[in-house]
Amino acid sequence: MSEANQRPLRAVAAAYAAARADYKAAKADSEAAYNRLEASPETLEYQIDWNVARRAEAAAALRFSRAMEAYRDAGGYVGGPGPDE
Repeated sequence: MSEANQRPLRAVAAAYAAARADYKAAKADSEAAYNRLEASPETLEYQIDWNVARRAEAAAALRFSRAMEAYRDAGGYVGGPGPDE
């Protein structure tokens, strides 16, 4: 593959890596918010925090999915462990 052909793939690969990292961080934030909520389920603040964290996780998952599709469409290979490993 020539250098000119690799540039778009590199850009898409970088976007994919960033989306993967964002999803992983959002999932960790959501799990932390859930753990706080589980420890004190009556606390309204923790309920709201968990709701906000779950919405952020869902948005990050969508961005990750779209970035993965773009990476595959550009000729990249997505295999091996997912973002959770």
